[in-house]
Amino acid sequence: MTRPFLRRCTGSLAILLLVAVGAADAAAPWAKLDVYPPDVNLTTSRDMQRVIAVATRADGVTVDVTKQAKFTLADPALAKIDGNTLYPQADGETALQVEAEGLSVSVPVKVAHAAEDRPVSFKLDVMPVFMRTGCNTGSCHGSARGKDGFRLSLFGFDPEGDHFRLTREAGARRVNLAVPQDSLLMEKATGAVAHTGGKQMTADSEYYATMIRWLAAGVPEDPADIATVESLEIFPPAAVIEGKDSIQQFLARAKYSDGTDRDVTSLTLFGTSNDNSAPITEDGLVTAAARGEAFISARFNVHTVGSQVLVLPAELAYTQPTEQPVNYVDELVGAKLHKLRVEPSGLCSDEEFLRRITIDVVGSLPTPEEYNAFLADQDPEKRRKKIDELLERKAFAEIWAMKWAELLMVKTVQNQVEYKPMLLYSTWLTSQIENNVPLDKMVQEVLASTGGTFSSPATNFYQVERDTLKVSENVAQIFMGMRTQCAQCHNHPFDRWTMDDYYGFAAFFSQIGRKTGEDYRETIVFNQGGGEVKHPVSGKNMAPKFLGGDVPDVAGKDRRRVLAEWIASPENPFFATSVANRV
Repeated sequence: MTRPFLRRCTGSLAILLLVAVGAADAAAPWAKLDVYPPDVNLTTSRDMQRVIAVATRADGVTVDVTKQAKFTLADPALAKIDGNTLYPQADGETALQVEAEGLSVSVPVKVAHAAEDRPVSFKLDVMPVFMRTGCNTGSCHGSARGKDGFRLSLFGFDPEGDHFRLTREAGARRVNLAVPQDSLLMEKATGAVAHTGGKQMTADSEYYATMIRWLAAGVPEDPADIATVESLEIFPPAAVIEGKDSIQQFLARAKYSDGTDRDVTSLTLFGTSNDNSAPITEDGLVTAAARGEAFISARFNVHTVGSQVLVLPAELAYTQPTEQPVNYVDELVGAKLHKLRVEPSGLCSDEEFLRRITIDVVGSLPTPEEYNAFLADQDPEKRRKKIDELLERKAFAEIWAMKWAELLMVKTVQNQVEYKPMLLYSTWLTSQIENNVPLDKMVQEVLASTGGTFSSPATNFYQVERDTLKVSENVAQIFMGMRTQCAQCHNHPFDRWTMDDYYGFAAFFSQIGRKTGEDYRETIVFNQGGGEVKHPVSGKNMAPKFLGGDVPDVAGKDRRRVLAEWIASPENPFFATSVANRV
């Protein structure tokens, strides 16, 4: 983030929000038809895939037309269609033709191993049932002490331990391999015997069938090379719903490390950020309510993804603005306002502009002299020139240094950090901004810093906080906008981060060395070349791993420097968006 960027941002926000979006073509009420998922892959006889059709009007409003759509397979011998669900029949490739509202879309369909039965898996089949029914949440058996003598790992972070507790603990009283339906596990889940958690499933449900199948197979453990969930998709990726009680069905599909995928809608936990506008059922059906915006979340396994939903009132009176955008920020803001059917605010007055821009850029109000001079100025470019003039003031660097000082923990700590190193740290930070040092370079210097806290002030970042795990949490939150703290004890309940991710990221900071300099107030920060982070469940040393990224080669290298080069680079998808949001 350099000053030209700030000029564009500040000017955009301070001057006006204008947009030019092409007017809707009234003669073409339907702009396109989308079918989700965009491809169908059916593997083994137990697979299935739901399909939804979404039509988009010329004005951007989306309509779920699945019930009205006509589904036709080019080769009906390969798959069976039941409503909007496809089931495998024979191996091969074909196409699904979907017609609705006068539009047509063709979706490729691939069927493989249609005659083979997929063996039941504890991790892939049983664990998702526990998640969906809430058995391993903190309020139930997932609590630290369990519930009623039975404990599961919170959100399934320890599947091996869960398998042991289900099948070996308490004299195996929880499972009955001879008569699976008589297992205590099943009787409690169906309410046949007293259960504090109440009835969680019925005997005719998909969840019951999965559990019985696992029990009947002899509660097998998964092989070491079992496929893992690589990613989760939610469909549609966005929706604009018009009119109260309009509906939109959402689907979830998991992709696995062996190249297969699976419809996991019935095993996914759906949620909404705004019940007043877009309430959602446990099966992923949104019903439009009050006008507003919501984000639909879908969680399966350790993955959480989201989709945006805008709810608009029917027949909303709205006039599309025709003014040209000032810059690319206005284009993006204007597109969002158009989706919301909100007209942008008009041009602010000179008085409002001067007050806002001065507070935003230098943190103070304009003086009477500045006020009078600005209002008397007749130059049509005076606003742009005022922005440039404010950006050159020392106060601009100081106010942004103050903002970053809080994030970079420029503070004295009793009995640990002295005044002098913090003064040098603060001065260094101000000079970085004053000298227009790109933010990615500044962050890389902080993370890879070595030397004395006097001679290399950026090293103070590692003096204020010395706990390895807390340092990793701070770096993730400050520079990537990620709160990883929950994953220290269990897989994150609302994000993608697992315990493996948490301790793998912490391993980047396990080899930081510190010693006192010649002046007792100075600390020397260096790479000591040794030190590991152990996983608390497995006890194994964790290899350094980028959050959401790869395991880099750190042999013979300073791990922090390897991380610094990645964290403020295009390969890290979180850094730029996090910094933009902070600005």
